[in-house]
Amino acid sequence: MTSRNEAVMYALIVVVAVCAIMTQGGRNAFDWRERDAFDEIDDRMNSINRLNCHSKPASELHLPKETLAQLPLFNKLLTNIIFPNRTNLLHIHNMALNRAFFYSYIMQKANTSVEFYNQPGLLYYYLSAAADVSANEYGINGSAILYDVNCSYANWYKNLPFNNTLGLFGPRAFRFDDYNEPTNWLREPTNKTINIEDYGAGPESNYTLSSYKWNRWYKIFLPDGWDKSEHDSTRKHTYGVDIKYSDKTGHFVDDEYHSMVFFGPPSPGVKEKEDLPVRFTQPYFDCGRSNKWIVSAVSPVVDRLPRYLDQWFHLRRQKFVAASVMDIDFLQVDLNPCVVGQGNELPNYFAGTAKCKPTTMCEPISGWGFRRGGYQCMCRPGYRYPFYQRGPFQGADIESATGDEYKNGFDCLPVDLRQVIPNIRSNSSGYSINGRKKRAVSESADLQDAGRLVRLARELRDEDEAPLAAVSRGQSHILERRKRFLRIVGLTEEALGDMEKRIVRRDPTPVFAVKRKRIFVPRYKRSTGASRKKRQAFDKDRHARMLDIISLRQSVTKKNCKQFKTDDLVLPGDVSFGAKKQFSPQARTALRLSHFISNFLQNVDIYEEYGNLRGDKLLNTEVLFGEVLANVMGDLRIEGSGVFYDIDKYKGPNGETRQFFGPYAYRFKEDDTGKGLHAKDVKTRFRAEDFAGHKTHYLDKEWFKIVKERWQSNTYGLDRFMEKPMIRSDLDGTSLRKFDLYPLYYRAPREEDGWWSAPYFDCNKYINDWIITYSVPFFGLNSIGTDIEFKGVVRVDVLLRDLDINQCPMDFHMPNAFKNTARCDYKTTYCVPLPGKKFNRGGYKCECKQGYEYPFSDQAWYFDGQTMEEEYRKKINGLQNSFHTLKCRISAGGKASLSWVLLLTAVALRFLQ
Repeated sequence: MTSRNEAVMYALIVVVAVCAIMTQGGRNAFDWRERDAFDEIDDRMNSINRLNCHSKPASELHLPKETLAQLPLFNKLLTNIIFPNRTNLLHIHNMALNRAFFYSYIMQKANTSVEFYNQPGLLYYYLSAAADVSANEYGINGSAILYDVNCSYANWYKNLPFNNTLGLFGPRAFRFDDYNEPTNWLREPTNKTINIEDYGAGPESNYTLSSYKWNRWYKIFLPDGWDKSEHDSTRKHTYGVDIKYSDKTGHFVDDEYHSMVFFGPPSPGVKEKEDLPVRFTQPYFDCGRSNKWIVSAVSPVVDRLPRYLDQWFHLRRQKFVAASVMDIDFLQVDLNPCVVGQGNELPNYFAGTAKCKPTTMCEPISGWGFRRGGYQCMCRPGYRYPFYQRGPFQGADIESATGDEYKNGFDCLPVDLRQVIPNIRSNSSGYSINGRKKRAVSESADLQDAGRLVRLARELRDEDEAPLAAVSRGQSHILERRKRFLRIVGLTEEALGDMEKRIVRRDPTPVFAVKRKRIFVPRYKRSTGASRKKRQAFDKDRHARMLDIISLRQSVTKKNCKQFKTDDLVLPGDVSFGAKKQFSPQARTALRLSHFISNFLQNVDIYEEYGNLRGDKLLNTEVLFGEVLANVMGDLRIEGSGVFYDIDKYKGPNGETRQFFGPYAYRFKEDDTGKGLHAKDVKTRFRAEDFAGHKTHYLDKEWFKIVKERWQSNTYGLDRFMEKPMIRSDLDGTSLRKFDLYPLYYRAPREEDGWWSAPYFDCNKYINDWIITYSVPFFGLNSIGTDIEFKGVVRVDVLLRDLDINQCPMDFHMPNAFKNTARCDYKTTYCVPLPGKKFNRGGYKCECKQGYEYPFSDQAWYFDGQTMEEEYRKKINGLQNSFHTLKCRISAGGKASLSWVLLLTAVALRFLQ
């Protein structure tokens, strides 16, 4: 019998082994993943490197344009929500537009023979491009201004006759991998070495040819082709600028603004799809330079050509003369692998590559870059997570799962017995049409009845008459609560007849007698100590403070702001929690200008000449006004920007030192009242003025004083950058050579070295709104050129209403004025902040916790924060509400499942018994 059982056992083992082999089918554990679009693009990228890129055709050096999805569109920036996975693309979009505005403005502003040498020089172009890269360590990898044929009027060559042009001129700066530099002892990339080259010189320098493999950025806007275009007038938009200059401290040159209209990049309407001011190239391999796959944002630069024809002004025409190009590493661009739908429209080359199950839906994750797994799978409406799953299924776990793990996991379970959302009909009177009282559906109706009883009790105690009111026929639906309430306030009901009652005073003696019996005298003193309680996720005091803050922000306007005290126009600092992250692109715009001015002041000497190459002049007022105007014009979230020099630190091209100089630009939102130009024809206007002309100086302003106190006496902690400029050897650009000062070094701050102000109301003639200010220092050589010193501050202003508030629970040390104010039911749900809700309550969602399920039958799987806030408002105001129903319920147990292999094993074991 024993041998027979052993034989059966061996046979059972063989059967189970055969079944396991049949189930696996001899396949690899990861063979379930089929080849998709990501593998195709990844193989194409890996097949190109710096050694073979020159021999590859242009088609292999470019990826399909569909690999870039959800590109930011200039005319949709104010209406569409830009999610975090597209902030990098938006930033290079704004920076390309920034440089296009600046060069368009300064070339048309200084477009006279007198102002010819006040235009940007060679080092201005080079150092400006380097600042674009150095100030954006993880965002911008390259920056360039690439001129069309015979459109660059160079003022830095002594042997170039006046009113003559260079054939091609294209200074481009890109981040260099310096791991093998002789001075890099650690052999680790520092991201602080920048190469600068003139693309219009050296071998393969004619980037206008069709045979040039990497010139997609040139073909978008250049050559201009105005004579062939039927809609040339819509491609060059007019922008109005009003500037008020100051010639000395406390005095303006003129009380009126000096107006100017210049032509710049296109400004299309919301419904227009063509003639966008910024276009993106398809990803391409930057062969011979950075040797990376990059994406470029391109914006056109406008000038009036031909120049310097005062007597033949009618022959001049606005023309696209150059392209402003900003590059980003393609590997840093987040892809969207989810299926096509709302928020993920075509074209998208990687759409549908996510591995979410049919019971789940896909959501992309920001900051993942060009990698698999940049998504998460959430349960669809009507489904819930298994009891062991906490939160959505992460894409990285799905992509690394084996075939069995994927087949048997990452699925959501159906929710049974789903409820219909209760429909609460509001009725302020509390009574129906026929006079009969409505039956209460929540505690709010009971509270209203209790309030009426309180008023009746007060009237009864004030009058001498015993009966207060007669109750009509019928029994109250809150009879028991009514009796308890009357007992508490010292009243009782007394029968008058068969169907009527009256309210009379109740003898309070029994009540006090009961209370006396409940008096507790502790035996030990220690027992009276306060007990420690767990901190609540919802803080009522913080919620009331939040309402006060929002009410104050809404109550202060441009018309009444002068009626408030100065302290009343400043909100607490914790109100701006999250500004450092959300407004980081705007802060980096200020940092770019800080890096450029620091670089220029530390490397440019007006007394230096380099053979036939003129040295640059010091920064004049026009270029600095142009820089701050470009900051405001290039970024729709920047309301104001300025450069403020410290006392006696600004030295102009004429060698004179000014006590103060502070050009500040802002958006002009009112109707233009200026005179002298076509104000009515200009749709977009900006204003700027020199703060040195005011009677009170800016040195005592908090945004200037705090930064100065930190950096005036100690510049330790600044980053050191190295530049390697390569310039053309002659006017024809036969070859490239090193600049006479090679390499160049400069020190500049980081984004963290700047200072964020508390929100305050700008009650003046500028922005007239609640703003947050970011200020960052810039540095230059001291008077004897031996060391660097603090020179001034660059400032940008952003609107408080563009800030997304976070009401979810946080740790006690987080300085957030709105934390712990979300009205989620924290026993069954948890809070998740939502982007794009701005400075409004309800910018969150309440998702079910592990072990709970969404109970209602609708197309949602969470409770919206705005609904929670509204229902809570109704509850505290005693109105009918459904707040108590907005929570998840305990999920039901899962259904048992059994595989046929286990079933066969169980039958065999039963047979052996």
